[in-house]
Amino acid sequence: MNIRYEKMDAWADQAKTFFKDHWQSETMIVSSGEYHLSDLNGIVAITEDDRVVGLVTYTVHGNAMEIVSLNSTQPNQGIGGKLMAAAEARAQATGLTKMVVTTTNDNLDAMRFYQKKGYRFAKVIRGSVDTARALKPTVPEIGDDGIAIHDELLMNKDLPRLAGL
Repeated sequence: MNIRYEKMDAWADQAKTFFKDHWQSETMIVSSGEYHLSDLNGIVAITEDDRVVGLVTYTVHGNAMEIVSLNSTQPNQGIGGKLMAAAEARAQATGLTKMVVTTTNDNLDAMRFYQKKGYRFAKVIRGSVDTARALKPTVPEIGDDGIAIHDELLMNKDLPRLAGL
């Protein structure tokens, strides 16, 4: 598997298909804003035969890299971890000092995943998913384990500065 840094429009067809398969559209709405796939940077995991098996998209706000999406077609194979490590390395290499990620109140797997990577809970944004659903009706009302989805959980991680930056 290869990890590559890409501008999402550089491989638009595969990215659009992958993103739509996981998020039902090319737009992601979270409390920090509305993001369109073609405006995001990303890191992609590709097999030797050029098949996309994972994607992380991100944007930068001030000194922080915000993860907009993270998906893998092969759960529990380490792809998400490799993509997050690459994103953190990219953030550090460009002098950023913080990583930010948002998940929903139903996504216990994501909460567990990010905590294992050193992320800490920073804020609960009550009702933010209800607001997003009004703009994007494809956002489901019920999520993992039959839990009603209403809130976002903001998690972050401080990154050490690299020497010389």
